[in-house]
Amino acid sequence: MCYNIHNKQGTIIEIKIENKVGEKDMKIQKKGARGPKSLNKRLLLFMILCWVVPVTVFFAFTTVSYREGIIEKTEGLMADQLSNASSFASIRIDEAVSLCQRPSYEKTWENAWNAYEKTISEGTQGRRTDFLMEINSSLKGKFYLDERFNLYAFYINGETNPGCYASRTGASYNTYVETIQPGIEEIKDMNSSYTYVKVLENRIFIIRNLYTTNDYEKFGTLVVELNKHKVFQDVPTSIRNQLTVCVDDKESLLTFATNDEDLDKARAALTEKLLESYDRTSQSQITKLSQGKYNGYLFQKKYDNYHIGIVYQISRASMYSSLYELYFIVLFMLAIFIPLISYGAFFLKRQIQKPISRLIRASKEMEDGKIGVEIQGETMPNAEFTYLMESFNSMSSQVKYLFDYVYDEKLARKDAQIQALQAQINPHFLNNTLEMMNWQARMSGDVVISKMIEALGTVLDYRMNRANVKKIHLAEELQCTDAYFYIMSMRFGQRLQIEKEIDDNLLDLMVPPLILQPIVENAIVHGIERVKSGTILVKIYREGENVYLQVRNSGKLIKRKDMEQIQALLGGDTEIPQKPNEHTSIGIRNVNLRIKLVYGEEYGLSIEQREEGMTFSTIVIPYQKREESQSEEERIRVENELKKIQKSRKGQV
Repeated sequence: MCYNIHNKQGTIIEIKIENKVGEKDMKIQKKGARGPKSLNKRLLLFMILCWVVPVTVFFAFTTVSYREGIIEKTEGLMADQLSNASSFASIRIDEAVSLCQRPSYEKTWENAWNAYEKTISEGTQGRRTDFLMEINSSLKGKFYLDERFNLYAFYINGETNPGCYASRTGASYNTYVETIQPGIEEIKDMNSSYTYVKVLENRIFIIRNLYTTNDYEKFGTLVVELNKHKVFQDVPTSIRNQLTVCVDDKESLLTFATNDEDLDKARAALTEKLLESYDRTSQSQITKLSQGKYNGYLFQKKYDNYHIGIVYQISRASMYSSLYELYFIVLFMLAIFIPLISYGAFFLKRQIQKPISRLIRASKEMEDGKIGVEIQGETMPNAEFTYLMESFNSMSSQVKYLFDYVYDEKLARKDAQIQALQAQINPHFLNNTLEMMNWQARMSGDVVISKMIEALGTVLDYRMNRANVKKIHLAEELQCTDAYFYIMSMRFGQRLQIEKEIDDNLLDLMVPPLILQPIVENAIVHGIERVKSGTILVKIYREGENVYLQVRNSGKLIKRKDMEQIQALLGGDTEIPQKPNEHTSIGIRNVNLRIKLVYGEEYGLSIEQREEGMTFSTIVIPYQKREESQSEEERIRVENELKKIQKSRKGQV
């Protein structure tokens, strides 16, 4: 037997109960098969392989030929560290470059520029302040609040000094104009939208000229300063403080040294010689140079928007210290080898073997049918096995609870099935009663009452969804809506005006049931019911790959508080309080949630109020063609439904 249980987190827990025959077959199979070796033998083999053999071979091999291998590996690690430092820095710089390029695609700045330029062309005074305020607000959101950036500046095309400026580090405007601005003048005057990365005054900047997308008109220049410590934050501090970085220009260098001791003359001379090999064209290259007591390395690599070079110097004593320490370690290991191997065996037995044995015993008890067994006795020797013990005890109690729950849940499921059968009888009785009332009204010649009963029967039968289908044709959805409109028109009379603009090519589109009628009901309750008269327009059309089901209603405007509550409902807020005797549009939340579950988060329901006093409720779903495998009976049924809808659209409101 197999049970699937949903816990509170939504995880499906599968419980399997094997019969006695399966257990016997399993035991026979285990007895006949050759099992794995015990943990004791494996630990002994582990100690021999990991201590005796490696130490002996390692000592002999190291003293003879391992020196060159360590040197080669150390230098390889050094090259990898520089490559990683370059990669980490390039990721940060590329992210910043992408962020600087984003305004060109968002068009927010371009639209602000067009509005500002339009006021100038019309002969009125250009709203320069408004334009700069909008740019500055956007810059603060993108750069000022981001710790990856220290400074930003924005120049209007043709102006010498920046119109927008802010610094997180407290650098003054005048200092920026005097020290940094001269270094970017050449790029600012270029007619190019290329993104430049430049080092100035031991600071790293990104400069980009901004152009409109329509006519490629230059309207400004953006300058941002990167936080160099954030750019190289993934590089260890011990390495970062000894780095010298150049970007596209070996004359302007970026350093992280904190005192003069880190920049002694020997290292400075070594850096200067290494930078002679910086060519700004190498795709990926590392250069090594030794001088005095230092080894120096230059790593340079070409990226899309810049070429980066990283110089690193390290003393040979520090670099090869592991080689000298190795001899001492080997001798020390030989001196303590025998007591250490004994302690290692004791440690593994106490810390691993014994806790595992306790877990195995408890697992066997559970396997033998002792559901809910827990590990008792002394505490585990370490935190990991303590966690495993607590998890096992918790799992065992949960399994016992779930076994009990399965039995109770099975009984509850039977009760629910009985109640469901009873619930199906009542709607059937209600529909039969309505049908009898309809025939009685027709026999009495009361056509109006007959049509109202038919419309009510259509709405009730549609809401019951006795076939339990997940999707229906749009024509069927409109049939229910038309029936509801007919009932409401009999109630409101001339107060309610119905208009429809429906693309007949979409009538066979498959949609979830009962998504349009709640929106129409919401429009009548909130818009039409509270005023003398109003109009409802149902418009269904297709644009590209999306289909729009739109209900527009006039009438009473929605208050700001009510609109906020509606938006919260559409956002999935389930904690909204309900006031007594007050209609709440829970139906629109259910419609929105169902659409998102069926089609995805990018689709759903939106409600907004336009300036002309109309409320727009719009459902967006993807356009999906009818499956070609549709049966002949289904095709005939759909055609009949379409004919009914077309007749009802002509005959009803």
